[in-house]
Amino acid sequence: MAHTQNNSQIIGKTPLAHLNRAADIRKQLTQSLFAVAQVITGVALLVLATHLALQSEAYLELLNQSGLNQYHAFALLVCFSFFAGILLIAQQVLKHDAHEFNEMSSY
Repeated sequence: MAHTQNNSQIIGKTPLAHLNRAADIRKQLTQSLFAVAQVITGVALLVLATHLALQSEAYLELLNQSGLNQYHAFALLVCFSFFAGILLIAQQVLKHDAHEFNEMSSY
């Protein structure tokens, strides 16, 4: 009788362990996809800032003609794009480094 009870306890716990493992895998996948999207967005912002800076003469001429470059809006856009891209990428790098540091310190 005790042997049957032990088997039923093991069988009863197995699906819960499987569900927990599936939830962990889904969480890691979601975090990985978010990290990739964040890095791609960061690179896109850096590319945008670089493109705007290299083609600034044409953009500034158009903005000044229509009066839209008041308060140096173009320079603020370029700086904002550049720093936002750097911060998005740096956040992922720091998170990755902190995770590796935690793994090394646990040994």
